[in-house]
Amino acid sequence: MAGGRGALRVPERWTDYIPLGCRMPGTRFIAFKVPLKKSFDQNLLPEERFSPRDLIRKVEERKEELGLIIDLTYTTRYYGREDLPPTLRYTKIVTMGHKIPNKKTISMFRYMVKKFLTRNKDNDKLIGVHCTHGLNRTGYLVCRYLIDVEGMEPNAAIELFNKSRGHPIERINYIRDLQKRALKNSCEPKNSGSDVFREKGSAPAKPQKQLVKHHPSQAPLAVPRFPCRSPSSTKEQRPDPRAQGQPQELGHGHRALGQRQQEHLEQRHLEQKKLERRQQKKLKQLEQNHLERHHQEQRQQKKQNHQEQRQKKKLKHLEQNHLEQRQQKKLKHLEQNHQEQRQLEEQHHKKMKHQEQRQLEEQHHLEQRQQKKLKYQEQNHEEQRQQKKVKYLEQNHLEQRQLEEQNHLEQRQQKKLKHLEQNHLEQNHLEQRQLEEQHHLEQREQKKLKHLEQNHQEQRQQKKLKHQEQRQQKKLKHQEQRQLEEQHPVEQRQPCSSAPRNCWLPQELSPARKRRRRKHELKEQEMS
Repeated sequence: MAGGRGALRVPERWTDYIPLGCRMPGTRFIAFKVPLKKSFDQNLLPEERFSPRDLIRKVEERKEELGLIIDLTYTTRYYGREDLPPTLRYTKIVTMGHKIPNKKTISMFRYMVKKFLTRNKDNDKLIGVHCTHGLNRTGYLVCRYLIDVEGMEPNAAIELFNKSRGHPIERINYIRDLQKRALKNSCEPKNSGSDVFREKGSAPAKPQKQLVKHHPSQAPLAVPRFPCRSPSSTKEQRPDPRAQGQPQELGHGHRALGQRQQEHLEQRHLEQKKLERRQQKKLKQLEQNHLERHHQEQRQQKKQNHQEQRQKKKLKHLEQNHLEQRQQKKLKHLEQNHQEQRQLEEQHHKKMKHQEQRQLEEQHHLEQRQQKKLKYQEQNHEEQRQQKKVKYLEQNHLEQRQLEEQNHLEQRQQKKLKHLEQNHLEQNHLEQRQLEEQHHLEQREQKKLKHLEQNHQEQRQQKKLKHQEQRQQKKLKHQEQRQLEEQHPVEQRQPCSSAPRNCWLPQELSPARKRRRRKHELKEQEMS
């Protein structure tokens, strides 16, 4: 199962090692092999899997807590920062395998460990270190820290790491380089790792030892080894040869010596400040470089993911085209076979007709021979029937196979169509949202238009009402005039029997005039 291809390939001999070692006694270090994200599970058995969640779970089962993970692998395909909880600190120091790490990686490792220890003085959180197998690069850098900073002997540091990890360091060049550190550190003063960032032309170790004294609260990782001798202590114990044998008088020479000593102390103080500033600048530069590397790795991961997605889309498109081409070829092949079968059937049908005509002609001309040949013809006819049946069965069998293939193709197409429909549904959902927004805008516009039309209609109605009132006023005036004319006509007045002689009654209106009046009254009622 341990295999795979490409980005999901499991590292070689990864399953041969224990996932997690024990905590190194007297230190905060714990070593383990690289955890693999979930996508690697398809190439591993359930009991062989070891993910970042499994790492945190196993550490919690031991009633301990991880505070920092230092990743020494030379790739980013095994897991990423997003696979770890946000409260857990994670730093990546890219380190080549099979080679002894350079000074830059060693100084970066020391800096990250010291920074974590100063920030976590009050707790007991662990520092998890891993490379691919958690043995060679991990063991070298951990042992190198214990030898250079904590003053342990190389063999003791190597044995401590091997027991805690459960597997020994395998690379001989790493072990030899660690053993050489005993000779280099035998006559050098221990300065708690403050000379990590010292340049070649910098000041001696005495002012740096004074700088380290500003951080007495840093918790040691292991029991330090006492150095052979410290030049700073010998210098402090030596008496000044010029001071011996001279009386303590208030002379001119004594004052000059005091001034020189003060100037010398001031120069030393200034040099110490300069060294502190240089160290702070270097620490800031290292942090910036580490952040830039982290950003570059994130960008590369994003690019790789984008390229993988594009390749997957291309492969899907090519598969679809290939399937469509195969379907078209099959359909063409089926059509050709169907046409050939039809041609064969037509030829056979023509032959049968020709044979029947011949038989009829022979029957007319050879009636005597027919009786003898009837039996022979019946046999031939039965054989032909059997052949037809066989052909018909073969055709049915071929048609059934074709139908089964078509059904299989249709099922595959339906699955693909479902997948496409899901994508279309998502697109339709977005389009529906856009349409709803457009519909909402259109409704608002329609409401505005309706409001404008209502205002316009109200204005028109007001105008109509005014016009109707004017017309009614005119009509009333006209009617009054007409009534006056009707009451006092000049020609159509008649004497009233009951009235005095000078009173005249109007004549009755004609039916046509009455109709006109009714129509006019109806129109006025409708208008009102």
